[in-house]
Amino acid sequence: MASLNEEVLRSVISNCSVPLILRGFVKNWSICQWSVEKWTSVFGEKQIPLRCMKKDFLTDEPCWERRCSKKSMTFKEFLDVSSKGEEWMYFDYKYVYQWFNGDDELYKGISWKEFGFPEKGASDATLWVGSKGAHTPAHIDTYGVNIVTQLHGTKRWIIFPPGTEGLKPTRVPYEESSIYSEVNFFCPNNLDVFSGLKGARVVDLHAGDVLIMPWRWWHYVQNVDPLNISLNVWLPEVCRQLLDQDSSARVSEALIKLFVAQICKDLPQETARLIVNPNEDDIADTPLSVLFLQLETVANAHLDKKRKLRRAKRQKTCEEEPSDTLVEYDLKALLDNKANNLEEVPTVTSEELVKLVKRNVDEFVNKDRPLCDEEIDGSTSPLCLTKAVINAYSDSNVIDLVKQNLFARLSSMS
Repeated sequence: MASLNEEVLRSVISNCSVPLILRGFVKNWSICQWSVEKWTSVFGEKQIPLRCMKKDFLTDEPCWERRCSKKSMTFKEFLDVSSKGEEWMYFDYKYVYQWFNGDDELYKGISWKEFGFPEKGASDATLWVGSKGAHTPAHIDTYGVNIVTQLHGTKRWIIFPPGTEGLKPTRVPYEESSIYSEVNFFCPNNLDVFSGLKGARVVDLHAGDVLIMPWRWWHYVQNVDPLNISLNVWLPEVCRQLLDQDSSARVSEALIKLFVAQICKDLPQETARLIVNPNEDDIADTPLSVLFLQLETVANAHLDKKRKLRRAKRQKTCEEEPSDTLVEYDLKALLDNKANNLEEVPTVTSEELVKLVKRNVDEFVNKDRPLCDEEIDGSTSPLCLTKAVINAYSDSNVIDLVKQNLFARLSSMS
């Protein structure tokens, strides 16, 4: 029977076209067996930044990061405050190397070797720690395949294929490499939008489980248990096809960043802040010369890859084709072998999706509570025309034409 090993799993991850689950795959990791007390000890007295929001919150828009309040506290204080259940709190998207060094137990406990990627380590991993209800709005990652390991608690993923209609993609708020959906999965005013969404897949990841997320699949992620901890790594260079797609996507992102930055430079500061996520607050202050240099770098890198691949094909050599090193596999046979604990993330009907979202509303929403100033100020709804212009320019049909024109002009100049 078909069995998983490091080489086969690397091939599966590199070529996956549907989201897959590896049940209990990292249960033997020491960090996956840590108690709450151990995690408290590992974080020690570090002051960790958290984005927070009261749970009784009903709105048309997703809970954008700009609408969240910011608090810093120790891990123990985070546990004490979050246990009261008045708000959800999230220490999210933090690179491990920025918070822990090579001598720390957490750093030493991370390795991607058993996935077939021994070249990846703790320095490539990002850490996510949150309370019940903490979530990330539905979005697409524009770069790479995503491997997610659940270390503590349960996290729910609602996933849609690329190109799913009705998710209302937007680049406002802007964040490089993230395309957000304007559909609010956490606490929406209107559930009708969900009955029109097709192809949804849902999975609850428990401690020890792994999710393999293919390139450019939509996902909404929410913590289910009082304490949830996970790690992930993005792999942009796992196969030649993805390498080509990623290098092209980086050019798209550089063009969009240049456009958004120019708009922000000419707007009042308070208005410009609503266009971007907080981690992009410096975009208006970035000199245009720097933005053009970034664009030039990724555009030339993409054209160089194309030229090398053309030369390699003419010379009939495989030195530029990393995908040739991948082993062949039969996904169905791997799924059929129960010993692999490999599953395809199951689909759900539109009716089941509506019930899932409604349970969220029933659990987290107090419809009588008025919005506070912070929540109103963080809304992007007043930016109708600006959003429309940015989204029109960022649409894949438009940006692909811009890239095509740009590449033709750069090639003629070289």
